[in-house]
Amino acid sequence: MSLAVIRWKLLMAGSRHGLKPLLMQRENTAGRATMRRNRRRAMMAEQMTHRYRRILLQIDAATHCRDTIGTAMDIAARLNGEVKGVFIQDRNLAVAGTLGFVREIRLSSPAGHSLETLTVEAQLRAMARSVQRQLEREAVRRKMTVGFRAISSDAQTEEEEIRDADLVIVESTGRLHSRNFRGHLTTRLSLIGLVRPTLFLKGSKRLAPEVAVVCDTPDAAERGVVAATNLLSRAPEHIALVPFNLNAQEQRELSGIAENINKDLAGDAPKNVCEVQSVVTDGRGLVENLAPVECIVVITVGGPFLGDPMNLEPLFVSRHPLLCIQ
Repeated sequence: MSLAVIRWKLLMAGSRHGLKPLLMQRENTAGRATMRRNRRRAMMAEQMTHRYRRILLQIDAATHCRDTIGTAMDIAARLNGEVKGVFIQDRNLAVAGTLGFVREIRLSSPAGHSLETLTVEAQLRAMARSVQRQLEREAVRRKMTVGFRAISSDAQTEEEEIRDADLVIVESTGRLHSRNFRGHLTTRLSLIGLVRPTLFLKGSKRLAPEVAVVCDTPDAAERGVVAATNLLSRAPEHIALVPFNLNAQEQRELSGIAENINKDLAGDAPKNVCEVQSVVTDGRGLVENLAPVECIVVITVGGPFLGDPMNLEPLFVSRHPLLCIQ
């Protein structure tokens, strides 16, 4: 009796007795695993074919912004994209000149000098021209295409600029340490993070190779690894998966995802290139468990982690750069 006939009889016997044959269960299990693997490969292929042509670099008057222009240009060069620099003129700085107690201390004179709105606006325009020249010099040196525009700090204006970009890079060290700014993080994330992938830089001249993916859902792990490998060009062995408030079943699923990712990335020689760390339950615990180096933290917008405002404060005021993805 051939193997095909035996297999057919087993299937028919199970069907007659109203039982689900073990062979069919194994086929269904293998089929679901294959579907998940194919979905993951399709997601990675889609991300790899997508070209980040328009990269928006937001700049303001903070000193850290000049330090991170080189980092932003490095990312744009790897993605073969065009950089558009947007210098944000803070209206609050211009208004500060009208306050009677505000004084400017100059190097040439230790005495305090009053500020005028026209003077502050002129200084901001001079900063914008200086940043534009710096961008143009970097573009000539790297043979890249750049654009530049100076705008006022208006939410509607920023939104219009963001919607025309494939990737947004923001230097946010000074603003993230402002309580007023952090109080409106939810609004800003809904404005920026939900529209386009956004990388928040925090004064680092060079990004560390290590990446920590916050896994508040199993699907966030797959999306985070895709973003780290394709968008940030990070090596798989430098990617760590950090479970956030996952139950036992979700943790087992996350371990399976990491194992499959390792097989897909390592090919015929599987190895542990994607590490799963211990579970964290809040934002402060996440920051404490991160590596001493200022690794990049990848967060999926719309998940449970960003849904709790208490998780935002420790992470956004830390020195770790943040990549918010959809």
